[in-house]
Amino acid sequence: MSIIEIINWIEADKKARNIFPTHATFREILKIHGRREEAVKELNNLYVEGKIKVGDTVNDKYIRIKR
Repeated sequence: MSIIEIINWIEADKKARNIFPTHATFREILKIHGRREEAVKELNNLYVEGKIKVGDTVNDKYIRIKR
């Protein structure tokens, strides 16, 4: 599963369960993806390409797909 698919799945799951905020966190992505270095590289590439937005939460980073 690609990072984009993981982010979409996390956001859709949170929307379906009425959990706010609906963004994916780095920890949630890693829990599904499993390979930290590969996930970081792919997230960096997506950020450079302008496909995702990244920001800070209290304890983590959030990742959203730019629409």
